[in-house]
Amino acid sequence: MMEQNQDQTNEVEQEENCPVEENTQDKDNTKKPSKVQRIRSAIFELLVYVAIIVVCVMVVPRYVIQRTIVDGTSMEATLQDQDNLLVDKLSYRFSDPKRFDVIVFYPYGRENEDYYIKRVIGLPGETIQIVGDTIYIDGKVLKESYGKDPMTESGIASEPLKLGKDEYFVLGDNREVSEDSRYEEVGPVSRDKIEGRAVLRIYPLNKFGTLRSQGNKAKAAERSSDADTDDAKVVAIDAGHQSRGNSSTEPVGPGSSVRKAKVAGGATGVSSHVPEYKINLSVAKKLRKELESRGYKVVMIRTKNNVNISNKQRAQIANKSGADIYVRIHADSSASSSVRGASALYPSTKNRYVGKLSAKSKKLSQYMLNSYCKKTGIRSRGLSLRDDLTGTNWSKIPVTLIEMGFLSNPTEDRYMQKKSTQNKMAKGMADGIDKYFNR
Repeated sequence: MMEQNQDQTNEVEQEENCPVEENTQDKDNTKKPSKVQRIRSAIFELLVYVAIIVVCVMVVPRYVIQRTIVDGTSMEATLQDQDNLLVDKLSYRFSDPKRFDVIVFYPYGRENEDYYIKRVIGLPGETIQIVGDTIYIDGKVLKESYGKDPMTESGIASEPLKLGKDEYFVLGDNREVSEDSRYEEVGPVSRDKIEGRAVLRIYPLNKFGTLRSQGNKAKAAERSSDADTDDAKVVAIDAGHQSRGNSSTEPVGPGSSVRKAKVAGGATGVSSHVPEYKINLSVAKKLRKELESRGYKVVMIRTKNNVNISNKQRAQIANKSGADIYVRIHADSSASSSVRGASALYPSTKNRYVGKLSAKSKKLSQYMLNSYCKKTGIRSRGLSLRDDLTGTNWSKIPVTLIEMGFLSNPTEDRYMQKKSTQNKMAKGMADGIDKYFNR
């Protein structure tokens, strides 16, 4: 009996120690998803990816945050032309704009693609008044120092201006060139036109950071920068005209009873159909780039077409900018399509407003015209004395008006529209400015 039990025990142990063969085929069939399941899984993953892309591309930029590029100098020294910003579009859905917020808004309504970047100064229900350089809110002086320069224009805020229950009064930090709530074309900004709050500068990388309180820091940095470049020559550039003319009148010169339209409409290319204000600005920007590469400091009277700056105001901006010379860029037109060539206009010694600037203005005009025609191959029509130009008569620094060529001449029009030609035009003007300053 003992032997039999022992054998049985050994057999049991052997069975326990012997590996049992599994039906791996059945096991694999239970783990491996079917073809239908794999397709469903792939479709689900694809839908998830599509949803993420839709949120990132459509929902986030429209409702949460988006990138915006600064166009112009109206927010200097806080923001510079071509700075890249991130705009918070969500917070204003739960709270109202606060004083000194830098906002993005559509001054002419959302159906118009033009947007502005300005600083909130006045809040709904407040009464705003600007007297000289001082801003009053409900009769009390507003303590702020964001403005880059003193204000010479109070606009509609020269008298007490009561804001509506959803209106905001905004100013650019560079107040001598800013088109903002002081002007009727913009006026107080209604809440529904505000897109969001600029919160972060992402480019250039060396200026990366939030915009909170950067106005004063930027202003201090600018003073330091200016101190380092005091010996650099400063050129004020005015790209003539603008997208909409202004038939309201202003004195043709200081103290004059003669009045002219603030801004004429300008010519249009007979072949290209490009309006004068566009080519003027295109060349002006190229001239700025060329001059800055040569070590000049440049003041742009305007950097976009949709502005409203009178000829008098343009000269005043140039005067207050500290510029050494004032260059006005225009294109010519004639009833005859055969007329062509470039010219330079300057005031005579008999000009009752700026006669004392005649000699220097003539020198500047001659150098610029000669170099311009040499570089571009456009024929010279010579210098022309003009004492009836408002933008010239309000200048306090040597001034010239360059007529680059005739938009009414088909050949010259097409030639001037070429990018390569405009680069030559800018280089030629810069060469003339170099000669004027003996550089």
